Amino acid sequence: MKRILTRTRQLKTKAANHFAAWLGGCVRCGAHRCSNVSPRLCKTCFDSLSGLDTLRCSCCATRLTTDDALCLDCIQNPLSFQSTQAFADYEGALQHMILAYKFHHQLKFAPLLADLFTVLLRQAPKQSLIIPIPQMFETTQSRGFIPLWHILKQTDIDGHFAPDALMRIHHRNLQVSATAEQRRRQIKGAFAATCDLSDTDIVLVDDVYTTGATLNEAAKACQQAGAKSIKCLVLARGKWLK
Repeated sequence: MKRILTRTRQLKTKAANHFAAWLGGCVRCGAHRCSNVSPRLCKTCFDSLSGLDTLRCSCCATRLTTDDALCLDCIQNPLSFQSTQAFADYEGALQHMILAYKFHHQLKFAPLLADLFTVLLRQAPKQSLIIPIPQMFETTQSRGFIPLWHILKQTDIDGHFAPDALMRIHHRNLQVSATAEQRRRQIKGAFAATCDLSDTDIVLVDDVYTTGATLNEAAKACQQAGAKSIKCLVLARGKWLK
């Protein structure tokens, strides 16, 4: 039954994509020339996204000025996951769309963000367990929905999603204005696995990578549950040169 519902959702998404391409109209500017990535984003707006084709650290995805595999911070302070892929930088058009969607309930951006996530998820190992970072209960109450899961449900991917594989075991203050060190303290020990992840390849999914504290703590919880490998996928990466 679950596979039938998943397939139905995929067909519905494909139909919506075809309709969007036929109808036309970029959700940002209204232009009718769609990009190759999404029928909901014109080529001009897509090309304006920062960091689409740039050198990045293979572990934390921060931008680099050289072709080194790792940034200095990841060499000196190894993280609990093996790699991170980011679609673009967290600035400009992409930052605006994410903020408008999450904090101002502009749900028109959700299908577009799902299209961008689809590009990332197609690169994930096929047998991986895809785990979205769980949202704080208080945040769900205030927003009325879970933005990340709402996006992932609209992706055109027949993946092994496990939205309940991780849970938050404590809820601290929101991290929006916190410093990097404050974020690490606030999020420490915040997650626990709800199932055995022994010998499982994990793909952790989040919308924005800032300091990496949240993903690192989630990865630690997966490691404690026996995960074999952990990869991270994010829509946007904070543009910090290291």
